[in-house]
Amino acid sequence: MAKLIIKYNDDVVDHVELRQGDMKVGRKPGCDIFLDNLAVSGEHANIFTIGEDSFIQDMNSTNGTFINNKRVTKHHLRNGDTITIGKHALVYLNEYARAAEAAPEGGDYAKTVVITPPPGPSTAATARSAATERQAALFVLNGVNSGKRIELTKTVTNLGKTGRHAGTITQTEGGYKLAGAGDAEKPKLNGRTIGDTGAKLRNGDIIEVAGTRLQFYLK
Repeated sequence: MAKLIIKYNDDVVDHVELRQGDMKVGRKPGCDIFLDNLAVSGEHANIFTIGEDSFIQDMNSTNGTFINNKRVTKHHLRNGDTITIGKHALVYLNEYARAAEAAPEGGDYAKTVVITPPPGPSTAATARSAATERQAALFVLNGVNSGKRIELTKTVTNLGKTGRHAGTITQTEGGYKLAGAGDAEKPKLNGRTIGDTGAKLRNGDIIEVAGTRLQFYLK
């Protein structure tokens, strides 16, 4: 499990374990990670965790959010990253990520994931059940778009490079389904190539398509 070591003027003041989902950081009472300092905005930033991955997004704060001394609006957190908010330093630790980073990683990843939902049929709404009305999204885990969150609001979402679809995610009555597209190499789900009939997605699944790694989130 990932955690934050919170420091103020280089003194450790707290340890916080990151739970799944959203955790707000700020000076406002009720924030999940409370930082009592005037340099911190009421709701300064948000940390979102899915599986073993965590992402931070600045919430239009007055003084900004910094990762390793560089101002960011959003960032996919890596083991050892230091988040600076006002006079507080939050050190991100993730033992699982450290082990994964030590493993060799092959191939160059694609720099883009194209989401081009086609016009759905007029009856598309009837294909949605209570299960598919849940909040679903994809998180990009690598490349220049690392940390980007893509909301799955359409019946069909196309994945791949510009002009070349390599897979689709479709809302069905039973949830969300990943499938290949055309003659392109089939996507992988949790390291395994999916079959011709596709595969049902579950919260936390890792998708590899067109050289890009994505994580599926369903709340």
